[in-house]
Amino acid sequence: MTSTHLHAVPASAADHAAPEFCPGCQTRLGVNFCPQCGQEAVLHPPSMGEFVAEFIGHYVAIEGKLWRTMGQLLLRPGGLTKAYMAGKRVNYMQPLRLFLTLSVILFALLQFSGFSVGESAREGKAEKAPSVSADIGKAEAREAGAADITRYEVKLGYYNFGVDITPDGNHVNFGMTLPSTDNPSLALTALRTVFPTFQQSLDRYYALPPEQKAERMTHGFFARMPYVIFFMVPVFALFLKLLYLPSGRRYGEYLLFALHVNAFAFFVMALAHLAPWRWGVRLLLAVLFLYIVRAMHNVYGGAALATIARWLVLMVAYLLTLALIIPQVMLFISLTSV
Repeated sequence: MTSTHLHAVPASAADHAAPEFCPGCQTRLGVNFCPQCGQEAVLHPPSMGEFVAEFIGHYVAIEGKLWRTMGQLLLRPGGLTKAYMAGKRVNYMQPLRLFLTLSVILFALLQFSGFSVGESAREGKAEKAPSVSADIGKAEAREAGAADITRYEVKLGYYNFGVDITPDGNHVNFGMTLPSTDNPSLALTALRTVFPTFQQSLDRYYALPPEQKAERMTHGFFARMPYVIFFMVPVFALFLKLLYLPSGRRYGEYLLFALHVNAFAFFVMALAHLAPWRWGVRLLLAVLFLYIVRAMHNVYGGAALATIARWLVLMVAYLLTLALIIPQVMLFISLTSV
């Protein structure tokens, strides 16, 4: 027999009626939210609009907190870190969420704008600036480059990391030069001993045309590089910890600062990728470096010269670490990506 009580209440109203007990933790309800676990008291099947709003709010964080957070991040170097450490957290996005949101936006922008990684990125004309080149090469003399290319490069043994300024765009280059078979290094000999198929995989990679090398590296770049950047954040924080060791601050405070600074770096790199002029890219990179030193001074204090000295050590140590790690990742990508 059908209950007359259900027919007395419209379906929509019945769906929105508050239960007596919380469906989540079974605590007695008397308010719009459960006083024990915080779950909403009135539950109903979500509409399509609510699904979309929840998706945007969760993954893109397009809400009031976003605008307040971005304003603080962009206009007040170190301001977000100081606010979080002072306990002012409810009005701003969580540091990790901010970092992940801006990193997703940056890598999505790169992927959908035709950003490519590999040898063909340097050989052809750049359609976007900046682009990235990656070399896994044999121990042979590298080309000096055309006369209209301004090259800034750091070499550490078999590693190289640099920037090429060209009329067609700016190229960030990172690579690793493997010794030739006739004159192998100790490390390469060990690799071939532990992994007998290493040389065969390397030879197959060398035999690929530049277009296939670029396709393989580009696919691997977007699949693995976000994880590399994420795991580099604790390294950035560790360098800071060592530079400010006498202060006695906890490592977590430096990790918080690293998340905020790297989030700002993602924003700047996205703008640099969209900048149509070479001088615009240079200006944005200058802003990034100045922002970091200013944020360090605002958060940690100290004399200006001491802050600049720490900033220089931090930049050199971090960039050299990237110059050592990224070629290893690209070598792994080149030999394992399908």
